[in-house]
Amino acid sequence: IFRRESASASPHYIAASVRKMAAMDVDGPAVQEMARMPQVARRVNFKIFQHAALGSPVRVGGRLSAGSPDEERVLTTTDGGSLRISSLVGSLPAAIAGGAFVEVVGTKTGDAVMNMLGVMGMPGKEPMVDAELWDEAVRLAQLPQLQDLFVPSPNTLAV
Repeated sequence: IFRRESASASPHYIAASVRKMAAMDVDGPAVQEMARMPQVARRVNFKIFQHAALGSPVRVGGRLSAGSPDEERVLTTTDGGSLRISSLVGSLPAAIAGGAFVEVVGTKTGDAVMNMLGVMGMPGKEPMVDAELWDEAVRLAQLPQLQDLFVPSPNTLAV
């Protein structure tokens, strides 16, 4: 419950509506790897990924190619690019492995290569994510005018 003072002497209370959110599928061991990252990974699409510095922590949305645990995977990004994913150890959960929309977290290791630390599948049945809308949100987050909304401030990271 949030309290708001009105122009009159009596306070008004506004009840906060809390809705249950669907949980994202997160591969267990990778959560610890992602937590050890020195900074928050920035959401990028393929075009922005190409301009990022080598070693930069990034988050990229798209669809992973199907394949066996030993095969190299390719992430088709929301803007139509293709990233080779390295360090994919073991098999992915069936919901993710089948081409569902995912967000891969890792570091840039080449022009079109990403070292994966973790992968998160979006909840729900397909088509759950509008790739064009996702891509537009990623591009808007890069605008200098909107940086305060998307980049964590140093005060929020100090815990």
